[in-house]
Amino acid sequence: MRDPEKPSHAGRNALAVLILLIVLVCGFAFSRGGAPQVTAAWPRAVGREARLDLTVRSALGVRAVRVFYRQKGRDIPVAAAGFGGRHWFFAPPAQRELHLAPTIGRARVAGLADGAAELVVVAQSANLRGSRLLLARPVEVRSIPPAIEVLSTQQYVRQGGAEMVTYRLVEPGGGGLEDVTSDVRLAGRLYPGYPVPGAAPGVMFCLFAFPYNAPADSVPQLVARDAAGNEASAGFPVQLFPGKFRTRTMAIDDAFISRVVVPIIANTPSLTDPVTPLQQFLLVNRDLRRTDARLLAEAAGESVHQFLWHGAFLALAHAAVEADFADHRLYRYDGKIVDQEDHLGYDLAVVRHTPVLAANSGRVLWTHYFGIYGNAILIDHGFGLMSLYAHLNDFVVKPGDVIARGQLIAHSDSTGLAGGDHLHFSMLLDGVQVNPMEWWDPHWVHDRIEAKLAAVGANPLP
Repeated sequence: MRDPEKPSHAGRNALAVLILLIVLVCGFAFSRGGAPQVTAAWPRAVGREARLDLTVRSALGVRAVRVFYRQKGRDIPVAAAGFGGRHWFFAPPAQRELHLAPTIGRARVAGLADGAAELVVVAQSANLRGSRLLLARPVEVRSIPPAIEVLSTQQYVRQGGAEMVTYRLVEPGGGGLEDVTSDVRLAGRLYPGYPVPGAAPGVMFCLFAFPYNAPADSVPQLVARDAAGNEASAGFPVQLFPGKFRTRTMAIDDAFISRVVVPIIANTPSLTDPVTPLQQFLLVNRDLRRTDARLLAEAAGESVHQFLWHGAFLALAHAAVEADFADHRLYRYDGKIVDQEDHLGYDLAVVRHTPVLAANSGRVLWTHYFGIYGNAILIDHGFGLMSLYAHLNDFVVKPGDVIARGQLIAHSDSTGLAGGDHLHFSMLLDGVQVNPMEWWDPHWVHDRIEAKLAAVGANPLP
């Protein structure tokens, strides 16, 4: 007879299965999940106000994240965050990812000193094992910004024109100059600085523009920034001469739109032909003009960092000037002003299919049909300086060609937004249209560029 105090075989088996099941569940839960994944934009150098962009992910949740420096045998805390707790099988979606952007610069981290350090991130998952990941990266802590010493004397720049400033960079933080960038900032635009070819290390030049539409009271500033994010700025002696540009009214009609505007739409696949003639005109004269300006500005990024040109630029010989730089045009249609735009360049006319010569030596960037400019050629002269030739009949050169000053590149015509055969000629500096008149003047080129570069030891000169 079975003892009622003792469990049956079936009971013992069920208990064993239950214990085994609990062990398996606990083992499975304990084995789930691993160390978090950490994505970070690791800096090579850290200045006074640097930040660390950090994302931590874990399928079972992020329990804790700690950021600190190791420097001279000490751990220097920076930031800590997390959701706490542990999860057996699942974590709420909101706890599976953590974003941190702590300030890691010397000005915000007590006890951090200039010099070598290690930036450390320790992240822990919320699984039962508390899996951890430790990442450490070497960084250079630098809190002293580069110094700027202006070398050139007084600059004079007319609105719509350009100028050059020369200066010397000094990196007192000990990081060298290879990671220091500099530029002139004027009216919201940046004009990069470059080392003067052949000059002593740290001697720089910057060509900058005073845009035709910039506020008259604009003040240029030289700015230098190192890899650690430290920034220094300096003024320099410059006198800006505000300009006034003429206004002209141009009458348009359906015949002009049909003859000139409609072919532009047909040659520009990105455009959808609107219904009325006025809509067609505005699509080209206003909207496509802005697109063309943006593409010209983007082309500045293709400029090589060397002087490809020499001496003053050539103007089209024996030409009549049909439009000046920065003419403000009012367009009248059916008795009403329907649009107003600025003409950036010179319209130069001689006779039909006049030979067009390269204004200076350089490299052909592109030759193609280009919006309001029709058949156009863009030539890079180096360091962000470019020339544009528009309304052409043909192309005698091709992209990539290295050309000489005075070389035949095309013939004039009336392709694009042109009422008759002429050459539209533009000069651009870092994508900003500037007055070609200065670049045609040998005295201006010598005084504003060649003499300044010679004074700081440039070799070779442009």
